[in-house]
Amino acid sequence: MTDKQYIIFKLNDEKFAANINHIASITEYASITSLPNGPAYVDGLLNLRGDIIPVVNLKKRFKMAEQQMNQKRILIARKDHFQIGFLVDDASQSMTVSAENILPPPKIAIKRENQYISEVCVHQGELIIVIDLDKVLSDDEIDEITGL
Repeated sequence: MTDKQYIIFKLNDEKFAANINHIASITEYASITSLPNGPAYVDGLLNLRGDIIPVVNLKKRFKMAEQQMNQKRILIARKDHFQIGFLVDDASQSMTVSAENILPPPKIAIKRENQYISEVCVHQGELIIVIDLDKVLSDDEIDEITGL
């Protein structure tokens, strides 16, 4: 196994990471158009250089308390032939983690609802949960969002 690169992002004051290969770009929080009757975890739609992208609020998706943060970023992930934005509190640094510091997620933590946890890594003495952005939404949820 080789070293892996991740983007670190925050939800409230907790650090998470996503594989850098799953992220097409990171953009500043911009005007999001709300989506009437959309899923509760979808904040709305973003017009990014002419592409209309649904924006999933990861705190709502993960049922986390909503704390007000100063910075907001949107991670743009490419899923098959379309893009999905993931709203996070901050995403400003990357990290490279050596293979020996990448661990499988603890079996006790993995349930059907959180199969998006792909691994855990140790970086500068911190344990950081790695989120597989491709698994945050089910195929049915993606169909629902793209059909809106």
